[in-house]
Amino acid sequence: MSDFRTQLAEEYARFPLTIQKAASFTKVPGQVPASYETTRAAFIFPVSGKAVISFDNQTFTALPGKVIHGCPGKKLTFYIEGDEPFCHINLYYDPFDSQGRGTDFIHSAYELEIINGAEVDDCLEELLRLSHCHDIRSRFRMNFTTQKLFDALFCSQLSKQESEELNFINEAALYIRNHYTEPLTLKEIAGHFGKRPESFSYLFHKVMGIRPIDYLIEYRLETAAGLLNENGFSVRQAAVSVGYKDEFYFSRLFKKHMGIAPSKIKSGWQTERKKL
Repeated sequence: MSDFRTQLAEEYARFPLTIQKAASFTKVPGQVPASYETTRAAFIFPVSGKAVISFDNQTFTALPGKVIHGCPGKKLTFYIEGDEPFCHINLYYDPFDSQGRGTDFIHSAYELEIINGAEVDDCLEELLRLSHCHDIRSRFRMNFTTQKLFDALFCSQLSKQESEELNFINEAALYIRNHYTEPLTLKEIAGHFGKRPESFSYLFHKVMGIRPIDYLIEYRLETAAGLLNENGFSVRQAAVSVGYKDEFYFSRLFKKHMGIAPSKIKSGWQTERKKL
């Protein structure tokens, strides 16, 4: 089991993922067994009750204290056992293509016993809360909490180096958020931390799933959307406030990333966007 945990830790370190959605479910005894084709990878965390979960011909007994992992392209079936409702939390993600590069647990169904239960529960609660938020700050927290969850699941078998990398990128992302109005470049950000641009960008993407300059752009645009929507800023005012002197370049960038022209932002836009 120790070797299995280590292999899982190594694979998810090589192919860092982003949780797309966290959701809680309750299935009651007597219901027709749920059965459908999976389209995403997911971690299933039983909270209470008991169920038998099948992915094609692989069957797992789902109980609190375990996590079941499922992958796309499988027929998933839930059978509720006993008189107690089966409650569970699912974390969905889109898997990377890891085939041909060592282990491939990301595209496999498996189960794992949870050792650090309290820490896992705290992470799940935080991911459920953040899943309803759509700003870049919350996405950063989702990535950070996901790393904490993996550390707990794999019994802290992530290496000291990987832990240091996580802390370093956490600090780098905070630096970007604190200096986003300045004319930052990849070279300047990397230089601040004594790194070469190429190695800094690689490490940032490895941990965050996004390049540092793209992170900067998205943070600026999310902030600008708030200024336009909540503060009534003009396009020019919003552009300058988040570090863009050219409002026309800002408008093109905003439309490309946000799917709407900044001039069309109106009160309540963020609420409407979250419903999409």
